[in-house]
Amino acid sequence: MRKDIQLPLLVLLGGAAGFGLRLWQWKSAYDPETQLFTHHAPATLALLGVLAAVAVLLLVLVRNIPAPGEFLPAFYSPDPGHMAMLVMAAFLLLAGGLLGLLDGMQQLEFWRQMNQYTPGAVPLAPALVRLLCSALCLPAGLALLLVGKSTYRLTMPKALFSLVSLTGFAGLLWTLAIHLAHGVDPVLLRYGFLLLAAGLLTLAHYYAAGFLFGRPCPRRFTFFALSGSLVAFTALADMPRPADAMLLAGFALSALALASSLLRNTFGPARPMPERMPLGAEDTDEDPTEE
Repeated sequence: MRKDIQLPLLVLLGGAAGFGLRLWQWKSAYDPETQLFTHHAPATLALLGVLAAVAVLLLVLVRNIPAPGEFLPAFYSPDPGHMAMLVMAAFLLLAGGLLGLLDGMQQLEFWRQMNQYTPGAVPLAPALVRLLCSALCLPAGLALLLVGKSTYRLTMPKALFSLVSLTGFAGLLWTLAIHLAHGVDPVLLRYGFLLLAAGLLTLAHYYAAGFLFGRPCPRRFTFFALSGSLVAFTALADMPRPADAMLLAGFALSALALASSLLRNTFGPARPMPERMPLGAEDTDEDPTEE
């Protein structure tokens, strides 16, 4: 089986297994009275074993991916499903950003009220980071729309250069927001999969942007995109709050779409490549083919 089919299928099957095992873990290994997980519970061991096995397989299978030198040849895909996944991911980021702004405003109001009576009792940093992350998710969603259009039509608008890095920066702030929101929780298993997924997907989008700036790392990008999607599907079983759930799905969908396109262009049959438009040509009304 070709790797462009084998690897995404492995992630989908592993993610489905991780989702089911995580639900089993919550049901059988978590004690709501003590708010602790039972040590060496079968569900926990099975979940960690499946995720570790799939991660090792991914690490082994992505070793021989060659390094395409440019962004568009690496991620070009004329498949409507590729465009649909990136458009859906963009709207999930936009919705997650809007909901995150509402959450951040509520946290800020709670901090203001508590600070009137007990100064310093509630830290301000979680609210500020959540607001900044959510605000950055709005242009990051626009960036994913541009990436989808560019990789579908093989065009390179000027705006892509200024916006493509915002997805990685939004992911970085999102990871920090999760850490600040749960940092006082001594039980890592309660939020660890969400935090790990955010970190892996942030790295995936960081390395995706590297293709646009002459720093392609296809093996690192593919591993972080696929393993991040794997952990994201598992973390959805935690039923995170709506803003985090939408960001989780949006980052995972976009990373999986780009990784699938890279693998298809690397290991699948050759695609007919349309003539690329010059940089910024689509921003004008002139036909770039006219002499």
